[in-house]
Amino acid sequence: MARIVFETEIAASALAIVEALTTQTGIKGWWTDDATLDDGVGSTMTLGFAMAPKPFELRIEAAEAGRVRWRSTGDFPPHWADTAITWTLSSGDAGGTKVHFNHDGWSSDEGPFAMSAYTWAQLLGRLTDFAEAGTVAPLFVRGA
Repeated sequence: MARIVFETEIAASALAIVEALTTQTGIKGWWTDDATLDDGVGSTMTLGFAMAPKPFELRIEAAEAGRVRWRSTGDFPPHWADTAITWTLSSGDAGGTKVHFNHDGWSSDEGPFAMSAYTWAQLLGRLTDFAEAGTVAPLFVRGA
């Protein structure tokens, strides 16, 4: 199994990051403006992207001060099937929050794996801007 891993520090509280990862307002602030979810654990995010023929579906399995976990529940994209995304949050060296990200369960590090890793790197930058300054700038915008 292949795994995408990143670690960064965000100058925001763990609570602000959890909210950015588990609420519709949060997801729309940094990932895609085409997001629907009931906030919190147990809800399923439906995420649309202009270039994708179907939405992505992710269930929020855990959301606490130190960890947020999502699981892909839909059949699209096929390479995400049954993968899990975990955000582990801890005290950062500079007073912010250290964010350890991993996207586990990939069947291979070939095909769309590298592009997905690149996209996650870009998304972490957008999440940082949103959590630190409230800058609403989703990477994916309908019609763009």
